[in-house]
Amino acid sequence: MLSIASQIENIMTENQGKIFSINDFYYLGTKNTVKSVLYRLSAENRITRLIDGLYIKLKYSVILKEYSYPDASEVAEKLADKFSWTIAPTGDAALNYTGLSTQIPNQYVYISDGAYREYVYRGKKIIFKHTTNRNITLYSKELSIIIQAIKALGKDKIIDNDIKKLAQFSKINKANLREDILKLPVWIQEVLKKIQEINHE
Repeated sequence: MLSIASQIENIMTENQGKIFSINDFYYLGTKNTVKSVLYRLSAENRITRLIDGLYIKLKYSVILKEYSYPDASEVAEKLADKFSWTIAPTGDAALNYTGLSTQIPNQYVYISDGAYREYVYRGKKIIFKHTTNRNITLYSKELSIIIQAIKALGKDKIIDNDIKKLAQFSKINKANLREDILKLPVWIQEVLKKIQEINHE
């Protein structure tokens, strides 16, 4: 029978580029055993530690001639999965996520139904801000992202081109815009209705 270290390394080698957390391997052994095995594999450069508790077998890019790291949004999603949080990007992260901005933010800020947490990943901050459960779980993930992007643009700054881009994002991601939005500010409701009109829903 293969050792826990060999099993973990084999799984990660077969899934290069996929982020794993300690939780993903608890079925192989106790928490402390899995933790020490991952630490050892990382220390021996057989896998890469991204941040505390998250590991990866990096994928080599033939085009770039280097190993490619996941972006901060992927790390944030995996952290949310690890802690069973519901999250949605906010501010510049929401604008980047929806294609409203091509600038890579220095800070990836998320609203979350979990605890306030702050991480540093490859020189960028990932921040989870706790919000009331209703604000984050009331809507689907896709609609939450669209709402946060609209808020980030602001009532007086949103233009028709922004609404068209959000319509495109909602179509690609199959966002359900027919959810109950009456609890949202009226101006956000109006923007969402315009998105629906563009998509002829």
